[in-house]
Amino acid sequence: MSDSVEADTASPPVRFGAIGRLFAVYGKRRVAVMLLLGFASGLPLQLTASTLQAWLTESGVSVESIGLFGLVGIAYGWKFVWSPVIDGFPIPGLSRLLGHRRAWLLTIQILLMLAIAGLGFVDPMIDRAGVAAVAVVVAFLSASQDIAVDALRIESLNEQEQAAGTANFIAAYRIAMLVSFGGAVGIVSWLEAEGMPKAASWQTGYLVMAGLILVGILGTLLAKEEWGREAARFVEPFRHRFGRAIVDPFRDFLAKDAWWAILLFVILFKLGDAFTSELRTYFFLTNGYEKATYAGLVWGFGFFSVLIGGFVGGVLANKLGLMRALWLAAVAQMATNLIFIWPALDLPWLTAEIGVPNADGVRKLTMAALFTNGVDGWRAAAALCASVALENFATGVGGTIMIAFLSKLCSNRSYTATQYALLTSLEGQARVMLGAPAGFVVSALGWVNYYIIATLLALPGLALLWWLRRREERLMGTAIEARD
Repeated sequence: MSDSVEADTASPPVRFGAIGRLFAVYGKRRVAVMLLLGFASGLPLQLTASTLQAWLTESGVSVESIGLFGLVGIAYGWKFVWSPVIDGFPIPGLSRLLGHRRAWLLTIQILLMLAIAGLGFVDPMIDRAGVAAVAVVVAFLSASQDIAVDALRIESLNEQEQAAGTANFIAAYRIAMLVSFGGAVGIVSWLEAEGMPKAASWQTGYLVMAGLILVGILGTLLAKEEWGREAARFVEPFRHRFGRAIVDPFRDFLAKDAWWAILLFVILFKLGDAFTSELRTYFFLTNGYEKATYAGLVWGFGFFSVLIGGFVGGVLANKLGLMRALWLAAVAQMATNLIFIWPALDLPWLTAEIGVPNADGVRKLTMAALFTNGVDGWRAAAALCASVALENFATGVGGTIMIAFLSKLCSNRSYTATQYALLTSLEGQARVMLGAPAGFVVSALGWVNYYIIATLLALPGLALLWWLRRREERLMGTAIEARD
């Protein structure tokens, strides 16, 4: 353990009141730096999801095709395949200088910044295949960054800091998602209003987002790696290193109690949310909202709700224990799918009543329409703001608790990156595979039935969580024993 870690751990606790003691851990450097790394991890996701979805919607792409575009995120579901390389092989020279995890992080972040910038230079109105290809590269590099960041987070935080560090990480992650959607769309809308052509506006928006990866690079440079320098200097034959990197992590995980149930639960936990997330932007834009108004309200209400949700999730995990907190989060996530039935029913007729015709003669809900039309305007605004705020809050709570749960399971530091990548890959795979056919479900059944189905999809995860709770002591005991 490095001197900095020892000094941080050995320092006497500061005396605060009850609330101060609860939140004092958030001020530790190792915990605080997770804000920067979480921001970097969350930034690319929307650029190949909701932000790209808005661009495709404006370009006239069908709902079925937009749903299929979600398949570009398949890299998140398969990152466990190349995670052993990041886990077990150093980058020559750089790993000795920065440490194993930080060397990989810095390399990936530089490439990711270039790929995001490149995505802005491909116009979906001209080359949709090119957009898909570059988006896949961005998703691959983003997934690779997640592998290295997750390993560094798990290894650098002790058990008392995991929940707080996770809360910081997920809060910044979600904030970055809002920035890369609301910020990017806001920039594009402003530039279009100033007379810049649509393609150039989107190009500029993506260039600005690429520059924000510098926040993650700063986090990488400020992070302290506990054993990376020593690990980078350790030399062993290639065949031994390959076997240790590929085989041993999976063998170690399969030795855990109820390993099959853990893998299944990871897939099922956010099944309903995964089904709806791929079409969220398309839903609001095609049901009346003008893109700048939608992005502004989502950013404003989503920012505070996800921030609060992330910290509430950390507090719940500490106070109630992970399994009880997971139960509350799962119920909350299931319930928030139902609230989207409200805008599905109200927005079409409200848009017809109070919408303002745009340049193409299509009625849209603008800020002026929302706040100058009395009750109808406020009703349209509430349909969006309430659903977005509650969904972001529930996702912030659930995401924080789930990450803390997975981190505790990945307790063998020799295989942190590979095991955590396996678990999060399964979660990502569910999102991608369910999101792909979502457009066809909407076309066949309509929005109301779509959200009812999404709610029902959450029930299997709740049932399995109830089964796992009965085995909590054995399940958590296995992880703790492995860490010791």
